[in-house]
Amino acid sequence: MKLVEKNYVIKLAVTVIFVFIFFPNLVRAADFFFDSSSEKIYKDDTFVVKLKLSTADNLINAVEGSLSFDNSKLEVKEISTGGSIFSLWPKPAVFLNEKGKISFVGGVMGGFQGVDAEILKIIFTAKKEGAADLQFEKDSSLFLNDGKGTKVSFKANPFRVSILERPEGLVPKDEWQPLLKQDMTQPEPFELIVDKIPFVFEGDYFVSFFTTDKDSGIDHYEIREGDGGLIKAESPYRLKDQSLRSKIEVKALDKAGNERLVVLQPLHPEKIYQKFLFWGIIILILLVALGFFFRKKKRSKPGKFIRSRK
Repeated sequence: MKLVEKNYVIKLAVTVIFVFIFFPNLVRAADFFFDSSSEKIYKDDTFVVKLKLSTADNLINAVEGSLSFDNSKLEVKEISTGGSIFSLWPKPAVFLNEKGKISFVGGVMGGFQGVDAEILKIIFTAKKEGAADLQFEKDSSLFLNDGKGTKVSFKANPFRVSILERPEGLVPKDEWQPLLKQDMTQPEPFELIVDKIPFVFEGDYFVSFFTTDKDSGIDHYEIREGDGGLIKAESPYRLKDQSLRSKIEVKALDKAGNERLVVLQPLHPEKIYQKFLFWGIIILILLVALGFFFRKKKRSKPGKFIRSRK
């Protein structure tokens, strides 16, 4: 080997070592990629695109994702976290078709390391013929499970879908509906936690709840206090009955319509003697009032005069 070549190899090796030591975050920690089983997509088809993750030698704790898509040709119908490796969703996935944006924050306790792990499913409807891209935005972040929230670099190749003109007589397909029909499982069990924190809801009591669904994903929650009706709610939920004397019911529904109901009995139930005492006082007041009324009426009744006979 010539002296010039030797010097070049030495310089290259020193440069690589320097980069690894002083710039460890330049080493890619993970790869994001999009996956779809659809070979051909025609206008008006509904198809599923899966966002997946493969890590290197690092434990990944959380992802703050921001995606963009061509909203002139694509429309998001649903986003599902069923089957996701993430069990924590500080910010559940949301989409804005009018802006062509998808955002989410997800994480996993203890971290994750592996390949081809699913994060979420995006259900698209093809609106118009042509090529359409789906890609990560620059403000997306990936974090290590090191207790410090260390950001690491990642690679995320864009996904391109070619939407074809529909042949005459070909019925539009919907890949999402068969997945929903296969889901016959309830959401996972969960618990209701009542608490109050000075800087949350101005110090009022609230209830928090969270669960997952391994198939189609959680669609929404509904809550009821006492004998009221069920209403849609998000966690944490500010309780209307701050005395905590009402029963709390929370229903979790997945995207296939399966549901799980969790009930929390009153934390400060009204004591039975309190009820008897209350009604006893009411009855006593009524008896006294009736007695006073009849006595007054008897006194005001005109007397009878008896004429004496001589």
